[in-house]
Amino acid sequence: MKFTTVEKQHWKTIKTLYLEAFPKQERKPFFVLRHCIKSGKGQLFIALEKELLLGFILAIPYENMVMVDYLAVSANSRNKGTGSFLLNQLCRQFPDKKILLLIERLDETAANAQQRIARRRFYLKNGFISSQLFTTGAGGDMEILCYGETVSGEDYLRLQKYALGNLFFRLSKIKLV
Repeated sequence: MKFTTVEKQHWKTIKTLYLEAFPKQERKPFFVLRHCIKSGKGQLFIALEKELLLGFILAIPYENMVMVDYLAVSANSRNKGTGSFLLNQLCRQFPDKKILLLIERLDETAANAQQRIARRRFYLKNGFISSQLFTTGAGGDMEILCYGETVSGEDYLRLQKYALGNLFFRLSKIKLV
């Protein structure tokens, strides 16, 4: 498996995977994602095997932190180590930074309760820990996980504001709970 940056020929596959992997309320418009990469604010890394795109991870570095904005693995490549490979390579790419990501908060009454548990278990298995910080907003109720060191609520909000920009940050209605 190869870890590399995105190239022009991968965008169509990435868009398909992006639309399949994330519910509408968690997705930014795709043009915003592409602009984030083109502007240099974000970095999109992909996992390839024999030129077949297996998954991607979108990272947004800011100060001493990196936010994992999206991690997606194609259905055919799940449970084969691709997600762990992408996370491990990202952590190696940014060894001196705190890596942060959001997951849906555990909720026994949620329709996807088992998926939430499995997703959280996956990240914990890959070295992430709970920051004990939780958010609410347009994307739902989320938990902040960290790799390396934990982060303060203020630092997380600064990172989100940078990642989203002022307008989308206001529209997201993200706040700590």
